[in-house]
Amino acid sequence: EFVVKREQICSALLKAGLPPYVPQGAYYVLADASRLPGRDSRERAMYLLERTGVASVPGSAFYADNGGDTMVRFCYAKTEEDLDNACRRLTTRL
Repeated sequence: EFVVKREQICSALLKAGLPPYVPQGAYYVLADASRLPGRDSRERAMYLLERTGVASVPGSAFYADNGGDTMVRFCYAKTEEDLDNACRRLTTRL
């Protein structure tokens, strides 16, 4: 089930111009958000939320230094309906 969901979110992220770092066995995925406006991952995550209504976690939350400032993290442990909606929003509103 998670493999299918992982493929769905990664495909949508690619289409939206946010290349994913495809995980091997997790329920979340980091994506390169460097093309989004903002000085850091927090601003990029907020832009994404405001523009698409899809929440993400700033990549910097997972690094001790300045790493992750161009990444955002998405959880795909969602219902099929919620994931479909998020993928549609990502691909049509960015």
